[in-house]
Amino acid sequence: MSPNRRIFLNIVATYGRSLYTLVVGLFCGRWTLMALGEVDYGLMGVVGGLIAFVQYFDSILASAIGRFFAIAVGEGKADRKSGIESGRKWFTTAVVIQTALPTFLLITFYPVGEWAVRHFLTIPPDRVQACVWVWRFVCLSGYLGMLTMPFRSMYMAHQYIAELTFYSFMTTTFNACFLYYMVTHPGVWLAKFAFWQCLLSMLPELIIAIRAYFLFPECRVVRRHIRCWCNIRAMAGFSLWTAIGTLGVILRGQGISILVNKIYGSRVNAGVAVGYSLSNHCNSLTDSMFNVFSPAIYNAWGEKNYDKARSMAYQICRVGTLFLLVFALPLSLEVDEVLRLWLKNPPQYAAGIFLFVMASTVIDKMAAGHMICVSASGKVAGYQSFLGTTLILTLPLAWLLVKLGMGVYSVGWALVATMAVCSSGRIWFARRLVGMSGRYWIRSVVVPLSGVVVLSLCVGSLPRFFLSASLARVCFTVGVVEFFMIPFSWFFVLSGSERAFVVSRVNAVVSKMRRTC
Repeated sequence: MSPNRRIFLNIVATYGRSLYTLVVGLFCGRWTLMALGEVDYGLMGVVGGLIAFVQYFDSILASAIGRFFAIAVGEGKADRKSGIESGRKWFTTAVVIQTALPTFLLITFYPVGEWAVRHFLTIPPDRVQACVWVWRFVCLSGYLGMLTMPFRSMYMAHQYIAELTFYSFMTTTFNACFLYYMVTHPGVWLAKFAFWQCLLSMLPELIIAIRAYFLFPECRVVRRHIRCWCNIRAMAGFSLWTAIGTLGVILRGQGISILVNKIYGSRVNAGVAVGYSLSNHCNSLTDSMFNVFSPAIYNAWGEKNYDKARSMAYQICRVGTLFLLVFALPLSLEVDEVLRLWLKNPPQYAAGIFLFVMASTVIDKMAAGHMICVSASGKVAGYQSFLGTTLILTLPLAWLLVKLGMGVYSVGWALVATMAVCSSGRIWFARRLVGMSGRYWIRSVVVPLSGVVVLSLCVGSLPRFFLSASLARVCFTVGVVEFFMIPFSWFFVLSGSERAFVVSRVNAVVSKMRRTC
């Protein structure tokens, strides 16, 4: 399969998966809130989120391992034997690290998390023991996920992403069935639900690991490479700088939840959790593009085709953000009514938090391609230091705004402000390190996408003047926004080559269907 066809297949598969997850997730979020109750729902979010401090290290290494795997795959396109040998070296290094580090983290962070649940977080006394079990199940699933991460990373490096979407599709379906059972059988579900989530995350990871071993020749632990200190140092060096940026992301996300919990209590946490959950469903659409293009950019860098890598980086900024806006804009216009239809009695502040998080996400994705290109180059020290420092400032900035009397939405203003600074920094670093033009980014990404936002918000606001809040108005708003947004995006956002590629792939699919019939 050609690289372009594989990218197209991966985009279709992951976008379809994301749409399915978005639709099902709306029902699942409502069912989860109904089955757990507002207090337990908030506790599930804040206690389950504690694993972020453990997964912090995993995400650092996942980024590094994925980068080195994909570079090796790109090198293998020029010399297959050399590429496989290089891939096995990096795979062996990854397995060694991903066995030792999770064990150390589990031993170190598990007691800290249990202490936080019992003595630090604001938890009703009768729910403490259930929250302890939530923490245990979260740790177990996180531990196994870290052990099997090298196998998943090899899938991504080879761009076998469409197969991964199948496992995600099945997981989403099984989870929806279980949540429906929870709703129809009232009870105390907090610990049981955590156990189900643990089981549901572990089984696909085991299947992926077994499949990867038989599918990819690089997935072999070679004894002579176990103590390859040069590889360990290279991966550790890349990971060390990435750790600074990732630490900012973790503190920005989970730190906000803890700040809200300590100041406003678990009921307000429910509103924050719902707002984040709804925004994450929309964000999954652009993450699909991000996951498809990241290994492709790394592969191109491994082939030393730098112009191709930069071109795809601009493309993901433009198209990835556009995929997000297709759903985020009409949802933002009708978020209050959507939450009412979804949850009946949505938690307070959920709608406002969603709008702030979504604005921050759009700013982030508009410069996401620059981040991938800088990572592909390996020159991440200055960039990650800047990124981490800026994101870490989100928490003290939010605390300061709260103390100044700006209320719960202080966290939203802090999220948007720091992300705007981060994206501006990405543009500067990408221009300096990998030769990506800031002016071209403004002309090809910022200007057309700003036009999409302004047009959509203007035409999408019209139904408010003659329709009252209802499902009909939500549907009408979505229809109006998409009616104007899609053709505008086709002619003014997509480039000529992108339009030609989409047309060629659609014609190929139609021709194949005609031959089949």
